Amino acid sequence: MSSSKRTGLAILAALFFCAFLASNASANPLTVEGGGSTTFMTGDQETIHKVTTPSGSVACTSRVFSAKSAGTTINEISIATTTSGCTAFGFATMHTQQNGCVYTATTPTKIVSGQVTWTASSQLHLVCPAGKSIEITPTSFGVSICTMFMGAQTPTGGHIVGKSVTGSNPMDITLEITMTGIHYTGTGSVCGNGETHSDMTYTGNSTVRCYQDEAHTRQVGCTFS
Repeated sequence: MSSSKRTGLAILAALFFCAFLASNASANPLTVEGGGSTTFMTGDQETIHKVTTPSGSVACTSRVFSAKSAGTTINEISIATTTSGCTAFGFATMHTQQNGCVYTATTPTKIVSGQVTWTASSQLHLVCPAGKSIEITPTSFGVSICTMFMGAQTPTGGHIVGKSVTGSNPMDITLEITMTGIHYTGTGSVCGNGETHSDMTYTGNSTVRCYQDEAHTRQVGCTFS
């Protein structure tokens, strides 16, 4: 297995997990029931999130993300991510620096009542400050293997399906993620010497819950219109 290819897998585990929460759009917004002036959200993995290339896969034992937005009709949000227990190829430990990069999703398309979808190539975006990118450094036995970079981009394929969870109380939502065509570059011989790769895919399901308070103790229902 090529070290360049294998190292690239680590990038998505900490990166794209969160782009998916942004349940937005004025056409089909996320509606919060009984919320306050600010809505706080927490998401976690419902199934194992996996990043793959033709060479292998990488996963984290935990991915938690948080977001907040004004009001009870959510049209756009900023997302922060925390990951732990991340391993690549069964042996390397992964370290990530976000460097101000954030994830956005806009204008979902309604499928049926309570269900929407985002097309990755037009509705999901990684946005970074000028000159910045997400930095991913896999290490083995405490030694850095190399550093990889993911700059601002829009994946070229795949989608996310958002669903209101019927029967949940308070109502929560799920996100079913399948993304392809994710780009990254690397430095150092084992990371590709600056070459651009676009063969990553990302899959996994997440559960999202909404809260009235920043401490996330007063949960309220949230649904897709």
